[in-house]
Amino acid sequence: MPMMLRGPALSLALAVGLFVAGQALAQAIEPGKEGELANFIPPQAGARACFSRVYDAAHLKSHPKQQVTEMQFHIAYYIHDPDEFAPKGQRNYYFQLLAKLRDAQQGRPLTAMGECRATKDGKSIFCGVDCDGGGVIVKRSGADKVLVDLEAMGRLRMTLDCGEDEADAFELTPGADDNRFLLSKMPQAECPAYDDW
Repeated sequence: MPMMLRGPALSLALAVGLFVAGQALAQAIEPGKEGELANFIPPQAGARACFSRVYDAAHLKSHPKQQVTEMQFHIAYYIHDPDEFAPKGQRNYYFQLLAKLRDAQQGRPLTAMGECRATKDGKSIFCGVDCDGGGVIVKRSGADKVLVDLEAMGRLRMTLDCGEDEADAFELTPGADDNRFLLSKMPQAECPAYDDW
């Protein structure tokens, strides 16, 4: 099935499943319970890492069904201001995923943002978009690469220019050549801080 940009219609079962996943993502990450997240970046205020890939013309020619031409994955650790519920400040891992598609929106990037948590098997992380927005499984591949798996969850809701308007939303879904994306670590100087996303 080719990768499609489609409306938000989902089966009830999928919607319920993603709602439950979304509820789990709303929880803070307790210190000492980061699991695989800590292998991506340490649980320290301001810690971040960015990974990217631009697919060249030769690659795209040999994979004519691939729609994604460029992808970036950013992950950051953030400590919120203390409050009555988290006297030391709630801790979360946040992500941003940017993607450019062939012949779509004049090359403007699509954006997805949300929270990450370790998967139950302890070998990867799940990064999801709130309100049933789907997500991706991300796994480390060596010291400086990550594999972003779109197929594992089946969809990722993305918007143009970080917009939240549902009219601007796209559903990025797996296709023949759009299932997994191997990204390389970017120089730290090119990796924006969470507050600059």
